[in-house]
Amino acid sequence: MKKQWTKKFFVIMVSILLLAVVGCSNSNEPTNNTNDIGNNEEKASSDNDKKEQVKLVVWLWPGMGIEDQIKQYADENGIEVDIQLAEFADVHSNLTTALAAGSGAPDISAVEVKGINKMSANPEHFYNLLDLGADEIEGDYLDWKWQQAMALDGTLLGIPTDIGPQTMSYRLDVFEKAGLPTDREEVAKLVQTWDDWIELGEQIKEKTGAAMIDSAQGLYSVIEGQGENKYYDEQGNVVIEENPQIEKAYSITMEAIEKGLTSGFEQWSTEWGAGMTNGDFATVLTPAWMTGFMKENAPDAAGLWDMAPLPEGSGNWGGSFLTIPKQSEHPEEAYALIKWLLSPEQQLVTFQNNGNFPSTPSIYESEDLQNFTSEYYSGAPLGQLFGEAAKEVKLVHEGPASIQIEEAILDAVKRVEDGQATPDDSWQQAMKQLERQLRR
Repeated sequence: MKKQWTKKFFVIMVSILLLAVVGCSNSNEPTNNTNDIGNNEEKASSDNDKKEQVKLVVWLWPGMGIEDQIKQYADENGIEVDIQLAEFADVHSNLTTALAAGSGAPDISAVEVKGINKMSANPEHFYNLLDLGADEIEGDYLDWKWQQAMALDGTLLGIPTDIGPQTMSYRLDVFEKAGLPTDREEVAKLVQTWDDWIELGEQIKEKTGAAMIDSAQGLYSVIEGQGENKYYDEQGNVVIEENPQIEKAYSITMEAIEKGLTSGFEQWSTEWGAGMTNGDFATVLTPAWMTGFMKENAPDAAGLWDMAPLPEGSGNWGGSFLTIPKQSEHPEEAYALIKWLLSPEQQLVTFQNNGNFPSTPSIYESEDLQNFTSEYYSGAPLGQLFGEAAKEVKLVHEGPASIQIEEAILDAVKRVEDGQATPDDSWQQAMKQLERQLRR
């Protein structure tokens, strides 16, 4: 009897232990149960959906120099970005078309200083970045630059990227061959005015055969940016023909063409890069963002160029904003990216990597910026040179058709350089064209 009871007790205990093991196995170890696999796959899919739900489309043009930082932010914050590059003019025209159509706009779009005024005429197409928290960072930026993106109704359309203070890059071997000094301080003394610059160009042309400048259009764009106004006055009136700075820019450019001081190359072209490498021209008038283009288009010219201040002061050429069109379904995520990307710390990184000069003045006197030099420009102190130039930059009133107007005048410059028209005839052709276009 006792033996039978012992046997039963043993069987019961084994059964209990087996049930316990099975229970532990089901609760702690993976199984091949089909339903569990389905549940696990559904959970994984749900997790992936959470990671993939935020995808930001970003429109930029070449040379902005912020693509790698955008990708860095995306990797660090678990979002996806689709950076779409197009030519400068195409970004603006495509954005205008998408906003008018009500579809097709990106989550973030760059808008250049000449285009932001046009966009501000229809602020309802953009998120007011003040509503997303931009009032907290206003103090990080140059006041005049911040105000350029402010619409009349108080909508802040964009956060400033860079500004375009200007200097003059010069080719060391061409200057030496012409019997000129190559020390940057001595070169600066040689070109105090544009008349000095023209005379220097004539000497270089005579003794070396090289042109003085890479581009007649570039010469015009730099000089027009040295004035307080361009095509509009403070009240928004078109003042193309009344503005003495525009007349001066066109006149000096025509003189340079007449004296054979321009190369005939178009900036950004293959020939332009080759000419920069070969020493076909002695100077490139250089807004900060141009340094990145020079390095990219003529990498073999490293150490052959140096840099000095521009004749008659810096002025400004270019500078942009990042905006969030109302069509974006992820405005908070888009703003978080912009806020990080355009912070003083990241704008310094962009300057060090690509040359685009920060719109955040708190870092102008920092050691990182002041001590920044470039081997491409023979060790020139780019941080100091552009920092000093930036102090001279003032608010320039841009208007809704600034891009359109500038294109017409640059076309006029090119016609003269190509021998297709006289300076007066080409100018009149541009004015008649603009009269028709601006009347629409």
